[in-house]
Amino acid sequence: MTKTAGIGRLELFLVISFFFTGLFLILLIATKGDVARWLVMENNFDYSFTDHFRHIAFVSDRTHFYFNTYDATFPAFAYLLYYLLVLIDPPEAPWDVNGWREARDHDFNLLVYIMLTIVLVLFFRLLIDKCLKDCGDVKSTLFVTALVLSAPFMAGAIERGNISFLTAVMVLAALYLKDKESAVCREAALILIAMAAGLKLYPAIAGFIYIREKRWKEGVRLLIYGLIVFFVPFAFVGGIPALIRYLQVLFFFENQGYCSWTNIRNFLLSISQVLGQYENSAYFVKYFKIAENLYLIICLISLFKTKEKWKYALYTAGVMALYVPYSYRYVSVYMVIPLVMYLRERKEDQKLIYCILFGLIFTVPCYGYFTGQNADLFIFLPIYVMMLYSFAEEWLLKASGKNGQKKVSD
Repeated sequence: MTKTAGIGRLELFLVISFFFTGLFLILLIATKGDVARWLVMENNFDYSFTDHFRHIAFVSDRTHFYFNTYDATFPAFAYLLYYLLVLIDPPEAPWDVNGWREARDHDFNLLVYIMLTIVLVLFFRLLIDKCLKDCGDVKSTLFVTALVLSAPFMAGAIERGNISFLTAVMVLAALYLKDKESAVCREAALILIAMAAGLKLYPAIAGFIYIREKRWKEGVRLLIYGLIVFFVPFAFVGGIPALIRYLQVLFFFENQGYCSWTNIRNFLLSISQVLGQYENSAYFVKYFKIAENLYLIICLISLFKTKEKWKYALYTAGVMALYVPYSYRYVSVYMVIPLVMYLRERKEDQKLIYCILFGLIFTVPCYGYFTGQNADLFIFLPIYVMMLYSFAEEWLLKASGKNGQKKVSD
């Protein structure tokens, strides 16, 4: 088998990822576990698996949960899946909206979560085998191991029990299937994107790839599937009043802001706090909203501008990871989608800077422990750098290169 540029990049990724993850394991001993407390979200292990069991607690009252809490932020399709888990181990009476601990500790609910996570990791491993079929079993296993042990997965989506892991796998599977010769595979890709959007809404951005590729008929079918997956499930969780309430919840969270490093708006709020201007954040936030929407527009225009197919995934996942105003660390897992697409590329001149930045995203950034800053800063900073570099590459470097070539030919 010929050794490709993609495999070389994979090896570099593994070196970077495992180096810092191994250093984290050493620091666990040296700091007597304090580095783990620094790494975990909110520096508190008591909230482990919160997202999974919180939504199970919500939907245990299937037809009223949207009215019981403003924290029911997922579309109805997601809650129907959570309701299936309620039926596996139903309580005698619906749990309180804050009763996620009771849901977690109820009979074998925690065991079910562990089993589902194992199945998802195994399916993810199978998908990586298909996407990176030339890298071999050993490197494929090492790659999945590096990802699962990284902060976005281990100390993010898995530890918090957030459905973003499943969503990322579904979108990645869709991008793998969408270019297959089989009509069944291509249709399955459309359904997977629609279902992913039914879980988290913003994976619908992947539909722009079909527009970019002028696959109009598939784009129309994707829209139809998406509307069905979004609207029909509301009939089972409270009907039209539940739909109206959900839209109100979305509007409420769209206008929220808090200090974190996990998205454009809140990143800028954190900067204002560092600069001692947080008391003026209510005034600044309107400009931060403009900045995040400008970022969205640049991502979409860059999607249509770029000639590199793997960047279709970069610019859509970049929206999923950095645009949503009320999100936490687990959204960084969406960057695994462009990572896999990047490694599938076989171009010899593919820039290694992307590989290095991916390695810094999908590791344990334990070097940040010594700064006293939140771990999220070091997880998301490589994402910001990657997006900024890709924008510069598309809008400035390539443009100047073209101009230079024109002058030479003249």
